[in-house]
Amino acid sequence: MSDVLCRCHGYLAVAADGVCGVVETPLFPPDSGEPDYLIVKTGGRIRPRYPVVSMALVTAVDPERELVLLSASKDELQRLPERLPLAT
Repeated sequence: MSDVLCRCHGYLAVAADGVCGVVETPLFPPDSGEPDYLIVKTGGRIRPRYPVVSMALVTAVDPERELVLLSASKDELQRLPERLPLAT
């Protein structure tokens, strides 16, 4: 799945309750070929949001249909922060 996620820019992000946005970019940790977060553009044109979605929420990727399936609801995704969590 990580190989497909490297090229998932523009895929539809589908929450548990429907389409929630479009994948803007995967984020990679240093020296890794696997992303650990996705930036997803949600909302409308006037007030878009760009929540940072953990790979733990990705349940499947369909490269033929260009979909990233997420286990969270649209409301849960809207409440995610628009910045990376701080390292501890």
